[in-house]
Amino acid sequence: MNISELAEKLNLHASTVSRALNRPESVAEATRQRVIIAAQTYGYRPNGLARSLRTRQTSTLGLIVSDIRNPFYASLAKAIEDVARKNDFSVIISNANEDPRQEENALRLLEEKQVSAIIHCSTGANLEILRAMQERGVLILDLDRASGLDDVDQVLVNNRLGAALAARHLLELGHTRLATIAGPLHLTPGRERLEGFRLALEEAGLALPWELIEVGDFREASGYAATQRLLGLAQPPSALFVANNEMLAGALAALRDQGVRVPRDLSLVSFDDARWAQYTDPPLTVIAQPIDAMGTLAAKLLLRRLRDANAPSHHVLDPHLIIRASTRSLTP
Repeated sequence: MNISELAEKLNLHASTVSRALNRPESVAEATRQRVIIAAQTYGYRPNGLARSLRTRQTSTLGLIVSDIRNPFYASLAKAIEDVARKNDFSVIISNANEDPRQEENALRLLEEKQVSAIIHCSTGANLEILRAMQERGVLILDLDRASGLDDVDQVLVNNRLGAALAARHLLELGHTRLATIAGPLHLTPGRERLEGFRLALEEAGLALPWELIEVGDFREASGYAATQRLLGLAQPPSALFVANNEMLAGALAALRDQGVRVPRDLSLVSFDDARWAQYTDPPLTVIAQPIDAMGTLAAKLLLRRLRDANAPSHHVLDPHLIIRASTRSLTP
């Protein structure tokens, strides 16, 4: 019998059973007793290798980022490393490069390195591998993107709110033909930002036609191609919301190549406040994520969990709108 089967017998999450067996102070005494009795009754024997790995954990956090070239993840990594260093922890950073195979390799490597816990920005894949690691007692936190794991710490941003703020700003300026370049819809930021943008338009009595929705992959090239397609429409949009800063860079290149002037010809808003966004001509209106707060909270949560073995907690932080010069009013 494995830990998942034992958890099913008890109608508990596998991670709860794992904590009851490996970190008993983190669960209620009644739950611990139920798990111990069931383990004895059904003949469950914990994996000896997994147990030995847990007892030899290092003062090291693992961090898997989706794309290390993205300034958003570089800033997150810095915030996490700052907290870790102050607590005498080191950080091993792995780049998934938006590739599930690279993410899988990174997960296995970090487990082999016996890190104390893993902060994970998901590619949207490898859920079964993550669940198996949880069952072996590996502590995991979802950062920026939900992985699909149950009973896991999470530090996310309110993507729907951020996209709605962008839409409302453009609507207040009199725009009625708005387009968006969304991120991958199998990832929570891509899906939720599109949902928030669409719902804000619907609240204002406007539809978001499919011809004005482009779906990219959070990379620069997809932003370029998507912008080219939108500009090629018989009736191009008057405003564009781009779902992250990497696709924004591609969008800016496409606008330059087509001779489109921002904001005279097209108003532009992006999710993410890359450091360079305030220095472009014109400076860009953005939805700023609380990056330092996200990274700091993620690191502190895991360090607290390692020390006190508390139950997992979920945190959703709000972004905010920064109005610069890339949007203009259409009303006289």
